[in-house]
Parts: sequence; C-alpha cells; structure tokens
Amino acid sequence: MPIWNPRILAHPQENVQAEVTNRIVLDGLKKRVERSKNTWENELLPILWAYRTTCKVTTEVTPFMLDFGAEVVVPLEITHGSHRIKAYEPETNKEGMRLALDLTNEVRDKANASNIEHQRRASLYYNRWVKERFFQ
Repeated sequence: MPIWNPRILAHPQENVQAEVTNRIVLDGLKKRVERSKNTWENELLPILWAYRTTCKVTTEVTPFMLDFGAEVVVPLEITHGSHRIKAYEPETNKEGMRLALDLTNEVRDKANASNIEHQRRASLYYNRWVKERFFQ
C-alpha cells in the first residue's frame, strides 16, 4: 500500500525541484568518479558542498546564504589566505553576524521576489510561442 504524503500533493513543484537537484548531484558524481576513478562516497561531500555554495540564477544567492544568513568561506580561501581571512576580527565578526541574522528575512524576501520575477520572464518566453485556439 503506497504511503500518502499530503506535502507532495500540496506542492508538486517541490518534487520536481528535488528531481532537478538529484540530477545535478548525479551528473557531478558521474563526471568526478569517471575522471578520478574514486568511489562515489569519496566524491559526494565535495559535490554537495559545491552545490550548496553556488549562486543560483533564480534566487541570485546561494542556498547556504538562505539557510544560515551568511556567505560561506570556501576551503581554498583558508589555505591560500584571501582578503576575508586576513581581515578577520572576532569581535567585528560577531557584530556582523548579529546584523546578518536580523537581515536574513530580507535576504529571503529578496530571493523570493527574484524567483517570482524569473518565473514571470520564463512564462512570458514560453507564452510567446503559444497559439491561442478556441473551440466551439
């Protein structure tokens, strides 16, 4: 007997979004496993990290930023010493993180507005090619 999940019925687009995310992760796994001849377990965490820290077109921010309210520091920045790492001061950082927490909802609202605008542009593009027909 199938398990009924009202969330999937209420938000079918979330199921599609999960499929797209899975497709991106699997595509990255195929490329990295074939190239490095490693097992997929060794390559999964770097691929997930890359996905979470890549700026998305529709929201214009990273998923990490939407979840935690701050931009992520990439490990490469730590090893090679970027300006953000060199200019780090703990007290200033604490104050900045408190401010970022206050602004998290605004960032999410801006990302949502960007997503809605992206959907509007996509529907305009799609509707250009639709020919309206009426039946009697």
